[in-house]
Amino acid sequence: MIQRKPLRDEIQKEIVARIADGRMSPGQHINETHLASDLGISRTPLREAMLTLASAGFLQSDMGRGFLVPPLEAEEFSHLQAILARMAPFALSVTPPPPPGRLMELGNLFSRARLPGGQALPLGDVVFRFTWLLVEDCPNPLLRSDVLRLEGLARRYWRIAVEAGLESEPILQSFAEIYEMLRVKQLVEAQAKWTDHIERFGIQAVSFLARG
Repeated sequence: MIQRKPLRDEIQKEIVARIADGRMSPGQHINETHLASDLGISRTPLREAMLTLASAGFLQSDMGRGFLVPPLEAEEFSHLQAILARMAPFALSVTPPPPPGRLMELGNLFSRARLPGGQALPLGDVVFRFTWLLVEDCPNPLLRSDVLRLEGLARRYWRIAVEAGLESEPILQSFAEIYEMLRVKQLVEAQAKWTDHIERFGIQAVSFLARG
């Protein structure tokens, strides 16, 4: 049950999480009555949250039928990665170097991603969290918001690509290399590496999405 405030923001986070992990499947129409009951809320804040998510691209409004989860399209993921390859490193370039506590969080993120069995953090969550940690202090709030929105839209695609056979370890190793550059304050090198990372693994993921 959703209990924390602000309520609308928490509802949005929960819906986005369900889309990312597949509990809400592509093309699924959302039964607002059932979802509101499941979350322990009324339909009014739920509808407000879904309207916001629709404007951000996480949901689609189906005239006369409410909301649905957008279908998966490899081309959309490719477009997301092309934009992120430019925007995310630029956001990093105008962001102060990550403080020691942030670097520690990055290191812990890789550890969580490599936990055995079903305990490992899903790759889509790793990618989103890595980006969030790097751009959290970006002084341009619009740039930060757009980067995180686009990474949020990409999360479900990473899950599908992994299920289709994409290996996570090379991606995690590449993230670790970016982390090491940041740790020794090679900021320009880290930005260039991140651009290459997004482009290279985005292309790889698209090839697996086509198989899924």
